[in-house]
Amino acid sequence: MRLATLLFALLLVLCLPASAQKCSEQFVRNTLGHADSRNQAEDAYFFSGALDKPQVGLKSEEATKKWHDIDRSRKNVKQDPLKPDKIFVAPSGDMAYSYGTAHMSFDEVSSGEHVDFTAAFLTVWKVEDGACKIAASMFEPEGKTK
Repeated sequence: MRLATLLFALLLVLCLPASAQKCSEQFVRNTLGHADSRNQAEDAYFFSGALDKPQVGLKSEEATKKWHDIDRSRKNVKQDPLKPDKIFVAPSGDMAYSYGTAHMSFDEVSSGEHVDFTAAFLTVWKVEDGACKIAASMFEPEGKTK
């Protein structure tokens, strides 16, 4: 009986979400500027000056097509690493946010115009399905773009 109880307790511990990942400052630093479908929440919200309207659910086929269109419209793209001014993680580790700036430049394929700007960003993370994922991101150019 003792062995059965011990085995049951061990099985229970192994089945618990031991791999559940809380948000941490190091995780936020490591994922800033590296958003992809693996680290985005299902209902992730994104908005930037490149879009006509915010996108929700960045894993959709429509969102993927939109980003391919944007990528094809630009050449000589250069983006510096994001520079966080602040990273805050909730004491429980279930949410975090960061804000700061990012510098980017590119040439528009259609017009040949060179675009160079610094954008302010705000990114929010939440724990979803046992992992810390990006819940929302916004990028907006500071001042005028040229």
